[in-house]
Amino acid sequence: MIAALDGVDLLVFTGGIGEHDAKVRAAICGGLSWLGISLDTTRNRSLDDPISNPASRCSVRVLPSEEDAQIATHTWELSSGIS
Repeated sequence: MIAALDGVDLLVFTGGIGEHDAKVRAAICGGLSWLGISLDTTRNRSLDDPISNPASRCSVRVLPSEEDAQIATHTWELSSGIS
């Protein structure tokens, strides 16, 4: 898809590992360096948004998934008969 889209505009990490593991984010972005993606090591560790290096071809961000809120919303809708 990256080739079909002619690159990436934004790379987002979310969920348990994406939100909490700087080493995994660094390894993934290292494998995407051919796209011009570059992390700022300090920002990646501290989660200062964005975590990408200013020279990176696209922005890299970490966004909370807010799974609990989504589950609560669906549960309320199901228990209320709202669809």
